[in-house]
Amino acid sequence: METADNYSMLHDPEMKEILDSFLIETKEILEKLDVDLVEMENRPDDTELLNQIFRSFHTIKGTSGFLGLNKLTLITHRCEDILNKLRKKEAKLNTSVMDGILNSFDKIKELVSSVEVNLNEDIDINKSIDILSHIIEKMNKRSSKRKDDHTNGEKNEKEIESKIEKKDDPKKIEIHPENQAEASESDSVKGENSSKKISKEENSIRVDIERLDELLNIASELVLGRNRLTQVYSEFAHEFEGTKLDKDLSEAAKQIDLMTNELQLLVMKTRMVRIGKVFTRFPRLIRDLSKESGKKIKLILNGEETELDKTLIEEINDPLVHLVRNSIDHGIETPDERKEKGKDPIGTIVLSAEQEGNNIIINITDDGSGIDPELIKEKAVSKGLISEDKAKELTKQDVLNLIFLPGFSTAKIVTSISGRGVGMDVVKTNVAKLRGIINIDSEVGSGTTISIKLPLTLAIIPGMIVEINEETIIIPLNSVIEVVRVQSDNIKSINGREVIMMRETIIPVFEISRMIYKKNDYQNKGWQHIVVVGIAEKKFGIKVDKLIGQKEVVIKSLGNYLGTIEGIAGSTILGDGTVVMILDINEILNQIEKAEVEEEN
Repeated sequence: METADNYSMLHDPEMKEILDSFLIETKEILEKLDVDLVEMENRPDDTELLNQIFRSFHTIKGTSGFLGLNKLTLITHRCEDILNKLRKKEAKLNTSVMDGILNSFDKIKELVSSVEVNLNEDIDINKSIDILSHIIEKMNKRSSKRKDDHTNGEKNEKEIESKIEKKDDPKKIEIHPENQAEASESDSVKGENSSKKISKEENSIRVDIERLDELLNIASELVLGRNRLTQVYSEFAHEFEGTKLDKDLSEAAKQIDLMTNELQLLVMKTRMVRIGKVFTRFPRLIRDLSKESGKKIKLILNGEETELDKTLIEEINDPLVHLVRNSIDHGIETPDERKEKGKDPIGTIVLSAEQEGNNIIINITDDGSGIDPELIKEKAVSKGLISEDKAKELTKQDVLNLIFLPGFSTAKIVTSISGRGVGMDVVKTNVAKLRGIINIDSEVGSGTTISIKLPLTLAIIPGMIVEINEETIIIPLNSVIEVVRVQSDNIKSINGREVIMMRETIIPVFEISRMIYKKNDYQNKGWQHIVVVGIAEKKFGIKVDKLIGQKEVVIKSLGNYLGTIEGIAGSTILGDGTVVMILDINEILNQIEKAEVEEEN
């Protein structure tokens, strides 16, 4: 039975640095193993890959033994025994062996998480140990039948061992008595790869994310200071234009502006993480779901090197998992169904990412059955989400977007793969919280592509500053399509809603002050500025009184006192010290759509 004494080293303040280093390194190893283990099932005869996976488990076993993590040491040691037999060709990899290794791998991740959060190993590993022990026992029985010469076997083992490149880092401890012989042996195997690794580590350091958050906050405040300086200089120049003081101040302001932009970009880059960090979790997910659903699926990953802010990396994982589950459950057909349609029995899911300006585009594409718009209409009408008359007016894109309505599902049978109480409306909400946009494109019989568009960072955005009913408001520039100026007489009314005709397209027009601030005294005569904004295929116009300009602004939360206000993404401070609200175009569009649905019903 485990006691507090088992983990005395974990609670020792002097061991904190070693424990932190162990957790960081182990999580990096587990992240790599997530991909390597699935790849091993596809390439069971790849000796180099087997050796690499063996070394990973061996490293975790050694470091956990040094820290007195008995459960972690035991389970990794059992996995190491199995992998040792596989790489020495004493046993062959099959589905049951792979399932046992993956089950234990999941348990190892649970143990590491428990050590990180609770400083203990209060996780039951008995079942996993029994499974591994049973696998080893079966391997031993089969191996004993095949062995002709024990001495010959020992010789082969030494030959294989000598080919393995042991990890060696002078900064790490020699960490467990039983590993001393292997560790000393690794000293003689140092080569070019080892020296490259050490060189790379010497040129990089690990920094706590909280420090980066503080740095980003300071950079954000500096942007506000820069904006304030620009405003002050603009006022100063009116009175002292052409003087030496004006010239000197102008040069200083330009230099600060340039340096602030450089610093802002640099700080943002330090927070960037490759999206491959998220993508690496999906080969295992596809493997497990393929087995569970009885479908054959291959996964293609593209653009893993694309980078985005660490906060976004952490938040986008769950929506992606749900979308991939949906692709498998609702999209990809069974092998027999695909054969009948003349398709490859093996379905394909492509997960890709690319940078487009200041945004990241993530696509989830499958070559499954696609989405039938007529089926969507029928479901939406039967559930009372829209009327039959409204359904007839909808475009194909409008119909596909009905999937994001709360309570909508086309599943004939509820499965454990998709759904799980989480609908596509929740996925859309989570993406919207990241100021992202989600869009669907599908062809019946060919497949579906779901695109997610995310900003590179959540902290600083370019915004259009406008005045509406004596209120200064900022509209995020990434949502702005264009600005038009029309005569008030050209703003027409259809079914009680104001619209404008723009290049033969009807654009609905809204008064934001009425929607958000509940002010009904809005009056405007003569010419009217309208900012046309859009999300995916949806467009609408916002009435504004004055266009003030464009500026990069820092988004600040409204705080606990104000909390969340529908239609407001946050606030910022302008150069003259004025606090202004930043519109949440996603939320405003949701309010408009909800109002339309309520009116229909």
